[in-house]
Amino acid sequence: MKIQTTAVETDALLRLHLNESPYDPPRAVREAIWSETVRNSHRYPDSECTEIRRAIAEYHDLPDSMIATGNGVDELVLLAALAYAGYGTRVALTDTTFLGYRFSSMTAGAEICSVPIANYRVDATALADAIRQGAGLAFLCNPHNPTGTLLTVDEVEEIVSAAESAGSVLVIDEAYIEFAQGESSIELVRAGRQVVVLRTFSKAWSLASLRAGYAVGSAALIKQMWHARRSLPFNVNRLAQRAVPLALQHQGFLDSVRVQTAEARETLLASLIKAGVDFVDSVTNFVMISTGDADSTEVTRRLAEEHGVLVRDLALFGASGWIRVTVGTTEQVQQFYTALLAVTQSSHR
Repeated sequence: MKIQTTAVETDALLRLHLNESPYDPPRAVREAIWSETVRNSHRYPDSECTEIRRAIAEYHDLPDSMIATGNGVDELVLLAALAYAGYGTRVALTDTTFLGYRFSSMTAGAEICSVPIANYRVDATALADAIRQGAGLAFLCNPHNPTGTLLTVDEVEEIVSAAESAGSVLVIDEAYIEFAQGESSIELVRAGRQVVVLRTFSKAWSLASLRAGYAVGSAALIKQMWHARRSLPFNVNRLAQRAVPLALQHQGFLDSVRVQTAEARETLLASLIKAGVDFVDSVTNFVMISTGDADSTEVTRRLAEEHGVLVRDLALFGASGWIRVTVGTTEQVQQFYTALLAVTQSSHR
């Protein structure tokens, strides 16, 4: 099934910097969003998120009590920090990753223990050791942002076991798991492990503007997170609460996004190999690409100003000399590749 891509085409710039989906959501979902806008814009959303939580619970064959919803994964990361950490609590995380873990933990007054990644992957043993040294909370991004790498089941188990032995809560961010072939850590939650898994509808589900994410964990851990959101009673808007239950009925859409993303990613990687450009092999809808001798900040600027292509400069993640590029459609990644060669080759003249 070929999916329509009308949204990106209306933008003046090619947006390959936020890992957004280039594909329109299913027509039924778009129509439901429009209907909800017209009929109920004057009304607050359900503060308990009853229907959306029920739909997500049914999708995973779990009870509603094991689901919390939020304004994207960003808010859920903050709620996790507020629920499971606090002033002086030690939080373990990795370098070169999504900055929200660090900022949310700092907002909660926690102390940060950050471990380096190794060969563009989370070092499972190093993170496990950091947890055992007294962390009350730990964040694991898997698949990892911005490298696009995925831990093995055994590596995840090593980290989970360390968290359980230390009595700490492990939060696993699976924002990009739909693109990967690995096993979701939701199966660990189902098995009764001390883990909270975060998922989003912003990436593979093509609903970034609605800001809908969810957490899966034991009833006790989810109750703590739900308690932390008391000051945000209407955190999930009406459009998201209407669209998500309907989107979950379109598994074929998700499968098509996964297939088309993989095809576009392979097209991009083949082009990079042909040009001799270094990259990190990815299982997600983005690729971490080296800018070689060129400054990544300058390459990012020139791609935007000279070619209208937006990418993420990974100097912001502590990885100077690298950029992160969203895998859009095959045509979009080819447009990026042409622009990248024009910028990097001219910088060597």
